[in-house]
Amino acid sequence: MKPFVPYKLPIKESINPMSFLDELISANRNLSKYEILLEKAKIDEDLLLGTLGYKEAHESTKIEGTRATFDDVMKYEIDNKKKNDDLQEIKNYFEVLNIGKSLLDHLPISTRLFKKLHEILLSNGVRGEYRGPGQYRTTQNYIGPDGCTRETATFVPPEPQLVDEYMSNLEEYINNPKDDLDPLIRTAIIHAQFETIHPFLDGNGRIGRILIPLYLYDVNLIKSPNLFISETLEKDKHKYYRLLNGTRIEENWNDWISFFLKSIDKQTIENINILKEIEALFERDLEKAREFINGYKIKKVMEYMYYQPVFQVKTISDLSGVSYSTCKRYLDILEKQKIIYSDQKTRNKMYFYYNLLDILR
Repeated sequence: MKPFVPYKLPIKESINPMSFLDELISANRNLSKYEILLEKAKIDEDLLLGTLGYKEAHESTKIEGTRATFDDVMKYEIDNKKKNDDLQEIKNYFEVLNIGKSLLDHLPISTRLFKKLHEILLSNGVRGEYRGPGQYRTTQNYIGPDGCTRETATFVPPEPQLVDEYMSNLEEYINNPKDDLDPLIRTAIIHAQFETIHPFLDGNGRIGRILIPLYLYDVNLIKSPNLFISETLEKDKHKYYRLLNGTRIEENWNDWISFFLKSIDKQTIENINILKEIEALFERDLEKAREFINGYKIKKVMEYMYYQPVFQVKTISDLSGVSYSTCKRYLDILEKQKIIYSDQKTRNKMYFYYNLLDILR
């Protein structure tokens, strides 16, 4: 298999919007519903999105083969003294999501941004730390089974000397598109083209999936980079890879875009259902807590449990600004009423908000 030579963007002549019109209408409609629900949520939007960001980090790295559970991720955020590559990769991904939004305040989506995010993704001693973090590749890479060669690869990306040229073309399309396509269709094209170029030696899938919410945020389709679709892609990952490859070998963009729009739609509906469950849980457990706790600070304490559903007293105290002694007293009461549970340790006790974890797992 020879290294692939992609078409440069735009590629409007290869696309028939009528073939996925229903999917586009549904995805845009449900995305608007999701944004409205977030805006009207009783819990602070940033706290909710923090929790969903952890979920995205877990699902996206799971596509790459990590075996950690969501509970493991939450516990590692509190106690990361023992080195764990899988969990550190997830932690790095979560950090990249947050830093990406901050960088967009003063940077366009560009090579500079890609390289910075990639550097963070491969930091802190994770696997791939020696595979050119923050640098476009200068050698050939292959997509396929672990350790694949050109002979066993399912796809061979463009030659390394072409990476800068194609990334410049992608950057131009992102910031100055010369077509009249809907932003969701452009997102599908941008993600596929990034994965086709495969500009880094490692971490391309994760950076490419992070690019999805960052682009939608950059074009003002969402109010914050909060649309994470890795969970849906993980469920259909073989179809995901096959249709991505179809844009290269068969030049079949329509099937890929249709699949991508359906994935956006499915994930948005899933997120809407999750948000509704979280809202109902918050109201129910807060009402129960107020039967035993007098004080307005209990609402703030419980709100931060939705950002960090596995926690210690110090975690909630530091996040909420409520004193350690008050937090401890509140958490003891919540545990007694079986709203939360602990590991029963006398020192460094860890609490688990299982009602919320059950929704997020």
